[in-house]
Amino acid sequence: MQPSEDEILAALAHYRAAVLEHNRIALTHFVHHADTEQPPAGSRLTASKIAEIRRKYMYNLLCVSRPENLDPSMQIEAPADVMTKWDAMVRAFGLDGVFASPNTEHRRELCATYKRCTEAELCRIGADVEFPADFEFLMNQVDSLQGHGWPQYHEHGQQIRFWYGLDESEGDVIGPDDDLGGQTGLDDDDWEVVAGWECGGGPETRCFVVYCRQEQTGKEWRWRYVADMGQYGVEVFDNLVELLQWYETLHVPDLDYYLNFSGCGIFGG
Repeated sequence: MQPSEDEILAALAHYRAAVLEHNRIALTHFVHHADTEQPPAGSRLTASKIAEIRRKYMYNLLCVSRPENLDPSMQIEAPADVMTKWDAMVRAFGLDGVFASPNTEHRRELCATYKRCTEAELCRIGADVEFPADFEFLMNQVDSLQGHGWPQYHEHGQQIRFWYGLDESEGDVIGPDDDLGGQTGLDDDDWEVVAGWECGGGPETRCFVVYCRQEQTGKEWRWRYVADMGQYGVEVFDNLVELLQWYETLHVPDLDYYLNFSGCGIFGG
């Protein structure tokens, strides 16, 4: 049985809360370190240059290379601004593991386009299946699934983005004639596949939405969520709740490492 919409919402909320709290702890430490780290003894850095270096450290964590292009309300004068503007930072940088535009009308338009293009692709390959209802429900809640971590953590290839999002180009739907089973890694476990598309990826990993079944285990035809993790195997989830429960624990940044190492090199020491 597929989970209800309420169950999907609960799993999504739990995932977002877990990512948010982890990032809050990490960013709180990064802010403290940026505020308290001192230049090497004998440094001739001016007060304004020190402040600039502290800001740059925080901007680097957020992968902001041109802060002057940010909305003024999002610009950082001092590291502590990240925490005083926390809610806005969360929305802008996906610090709860998703991007979710407050413009619901725009999201509806993007959802309709994503669904329409995917359905056209399903028709193109002759797949007599409907767009996955649970994924459509998810698209109306959030714009993407980003996983644990802050922007720099993602930029350094430490995390899988399971769903690139509504603002990414829709991938071509592929079928058995396109070696769908081989591309998704499902061939090795005797899955039968009809259609699917690549929705995300990350280090050594490709993520898919796939219509498939595994007859010998009693798994009937339905849309499933697949992460082909190369040498680490293939993860197959029967529904979004299973996916989100797994994703909530995937590649969680080791705070003991980052909290002990994060300040090295702020002033080039």
